[in-house]
Amino acid sequence: MTKPDVPKERLPVDVFALSAVRLIVSAGSFVGPFLAMMLTMKLGYNEAQAGVFMSAVSVVSAIGLVFGGKLGDSFGRPRVLRTLQALTALLLLTCAALGFSAATPFVIALAMGALSGSWPVMNALVADVTPPSRRKEAFSLMYWANNIGFSVGPLVAGFLFNQTPRLLFVGNAFALLVAAVVVSLWIKGLPYTGAHAESHVESETQPATSAESAQSKAPGKKVLSTLTVLAANPILWMYALASVLTAFIYNQHTFALPVFLKDILGQDAGPKAYGMVMSANGLTVVALTIPVMFLAKRMSNLSAIALSCAFYVFGFGSYWFARSLPLVLMSTVLWTVGEILGATSGNAFVAEHAPPAHRSRVNSAVSLAYIAGNAAAPLAAGPMARSYGSRSVWPLTSAMSALATVAFIGLRMFERGGKKAMVQDTAVQANKV
Repeated sequence: MTKPDVPKERLPVDVFALSAVRLIVSAGSFVGPFLAMMLTMKLGYNEAQAGVFMSAVSVVSAIGLVFGGKLGDSFGRPRVLRTLQALTALLLLTCAALGFSAATPFVIALAMGALSGSWPVMNALVADVTPPSRRKEAFSLMYWANNIGFSVGPLVAGFLFNQTPRLLFVGNAFALLVAAVVVSLWIKGLPYTGAHAESHVESETQPATSAESAQSKAPGKKVLSTLTVLAANPILWMYALASVLTAFIYNQHTFALPVFLKDILGQDAGPKAYGMVMSANGLTVVALTIPVMFLAKRMSNLSAIALSCAFYVFGFGSYWFARSLPLVLMSTVLWTVGEILGATSGNAFVAEHAPPAHRSRVNSAVSLAYIAGNAAAPLAAGPMARSYGSRSVWPLTSAMSALATVAFIGLRMFERGGKKAMVQDTAVQANKV
């Protein structure tokens, strides 16, 4: 007797609303992508000084991630998300009032910290409201929307950079305020309750603390800390360690790449070229996400991430040979394919392995690894660019990509071994019965 077909569960409205929020925020991302150029061209920093400052911004972002994740698990994720977006907008408007003064970079750093706190909350919201079987699609939609925005935002910012630079702050703040309004009106964060629902997750009206406080009041029971959760899931912290490498590699497009374009194309053409490169990155994602994910749908998340690192080897490495904008654009398309593979698979991997009640904090903990890699990227690339030229960064980036490829292949082998051991243990227990 054949079983009746089970209808495929739909993506909830919240996922589409969150995708719209991501698109709006990305379309207004005028400040973050151009921070390296602001420091070196508007504020008089040299490459080494800019690298140190951008590493400090990464540290501030790490603090924001920790607090954002904790707040999201404690007070309701939609509420925390819109509050952090509004706070970031207020700080950017302060930068617009200050202009390019000595204090401006430090206010930007605070804004980046507040914005970073919103990312684990948003990822956790997607995981909360989506059926487990459709999370990869949900994260793919978020990623696609993100890059539709990025195909427009940096292009506009590149033209504003030399003409009316204060509008970079105003435009970014306006986008964040619009996003906060969308969160307030359309995102409730009610957890998925279908046939494959997990244990308690957070919503606007039912934050995680209700479940955890009840658990903590039970005799002899303690609320699990994030460190305890990671210790019980070794594949999560091993994934986080490997992700330091991918973050180091990927973050070169926000520091080494704009400096490189300024060096090979000049002070005037560099910002416009960087805007075009980032738009090419976004358009490539929009055009290729669906076919790339279709071709990779039978791959495990970790296998897809390993393949993404292989694309980084050739994409970032080929900048070494690039001496004109068309060659830079071709190299960008290569590493963007790697970005497509890695971004959606990484979010899906964390959602698969993280306990629901700790999902924001686990996202924050894993994101700390990205922040560590982000901080190391300009710290290493800045002195290299100053001493040997910005072109010298790309062989190092390519070598690190090869190392990351090997690391994720090894992690996939570890995952397969763990699943095989679980199957064998289940079979032994069944035989005993």
